[in-house]
Amino acid sequence: MSIARPLLLALTTTVLSTALLLPSASAATSATPLRDYLTAKKSAIQTQSTQEGVPTPIHTKVTAESRSGVRRLRIGPTGAFQYLSDSGRDYAGYNLGAGSWDSLVGVLSSAIADEYLVQAALANIPIDGLDVVFTSIPKRKSENLSYPNNLSYVAYIDSPATDSQLQTLKHTVHERSSAINLVTQPQQISRIEVEYIHTPATRDPSLPPGLRDFITQEKRPAVLAKQREAASGKAATPETLVARAHVEPHTGLRQVFIGKDGYHLQLHDSAPGLLGYGLAPTVEEHLIGVTTTCPTHIFEVQAGARNVLLDSLEVTADAELTPRFGKNVSSPAHFRNIHYKARIESPASEQEILALRDAVEETCPLYNLIKDEQTLEGSVVHGAYTGSTGS
Repeated sequence: MSIARPLLLALTTTVLSTALLLPSASAATSATPLRDYLTAKKSAIQTQSTQEGVPTPIHTKVTAESRSGVRRLRIGPTGAFQYLSDSGRDYAGYNLGAGSWDSLVGVLSSAIADEYLVQAALANIPIDGLDVVFTSIPKRKSENLSYPNNLSYVAYIDSPATDSQLQTLKHTVHERSSAINLVTQPQQISRIEVEYIHTPATRDPSLPPGLRDFITQEKRPAVLAKQREAASGKAATPETLVARAHVEPHTGLRQVFIGKDGYHLQLHDSAPGLLGYGLAPTVEEHLIGVTTTCPTHIFEVQAGARNVLLDSLEVTADAELTPRFGKNVSSPAHFRNIHYKARIESPASEQEILALRDAVEETCPLYNLIKDEQTLEGSVVHGAYTGSTGS
């Protein structure tokens, strides 16, 4: 879960300390643990490649949590992994978790690090250390839409390989990464299907404050304030988004520091058949999850702007990831059949809720980002990352 840094640092330290016990004793004492991990990774990939490939289903669900409005992301059919997505206080949030834009940059840094590991393993390129710093400069696409743009990363690779080998590795990563494909190629995604449940106009006074109180008392004033800032020309210029993914050498787990100070942290694991330990979601799962937290937030924003009362809000996304390895698979894995659904309880009319949905589709940053075609630049630094603990 993406939560306040002191608690998550303790949690992450515990998780990684436990993870170090998972490899064999020889791996734990090896002088080249990441090279050993890549050797094991190649063996796991070769095992996967002998199996008949079938698409991997991905399911994510995001709930707007009652009075706080914080977005709770659950990943997988049982919701085994959870993250909080939140806004800063200037947008009626409590900064309990990274926002969708920041999370997107974090997941992309981790996804690219993972692809470098996979392709290095397949090409027998030894790596002793890997960090990926990902940045994005948000850009306004229209009067009502802006989203992360100018996507770029720097991969810091500590390796005895030649510069030419690392450049070839980079080229292969860009050809094979499903995450890069998702954001650089226009995707066919569904409209947001709406399940509408009408609720009474007057709420039971014995119930505790709920989502409609958050919308009317906190989100609406914050949204109107931002609209006044934009109209006056005083709106702040969006800051550069930044995240760093650090690869833990014994396990391949990726610890992601989000923001320039690394205030929010995330952890990503590999799939079970690719040396994963079940400690965290895969980047493919989390990437679809991030594109679910964003429309959930924009439903709150548009409800605040339009003064539409909401009593319950839940957005789900389902997608398939085509086989990454397996028999007769000649193309890179990619996402397909991306479908969104919103379950909304509200005293508003069905027509108002459908109009709300239309506004969300028009203005939701990440929903539109993956529909559009983006550019992504990458570079390789031949050497270990020497920056601070944060990004």
